Amino acid sequence: MSKANDSPAQKSSLSWMLVSLVAVIIITLLLPFPVSFLVSLIAIFSLAIIRGNMMLKKMGMGGVKGWSESYSSFKSGRPWGTGDSYKPLMFYCMQCGYAHKKIACPKCGSKAVKAS
Repeated sequence: MSKANDSPAQKSSLSWMLVSLVAVIIITLLLPFPVSFLVSLIAIFSLAIIRGNMMLKKMGMGGVKGWSESYSSFKSGRPWGTGDSYKPLMFYCMQCGYAHKKIACPKCGSKAVKAS
């Protein structure tokens, strides 16, 4: 069944699918039909959330909590990430080296600026 070119992501997906299948089978055998159906749906969604949380942590995004915080900061007009990562655009005058937020240097009036 396993090939030499199987990626770790495919193996991980297969293992999570098997865990979900085993959980649903056990729930179906232990509980009567209407209850087992609802509990199986909850178990499948819970396992999907747990898997997503682990994948986000592996990618360095801080899990579901970190993702939701970055989304809420995105909705408020800030870029992805926490509010600490937002830095306004600064200009540096090429003549006098003064750092400012305007296009023309307020100190010497030069429009030769470097943005960073």
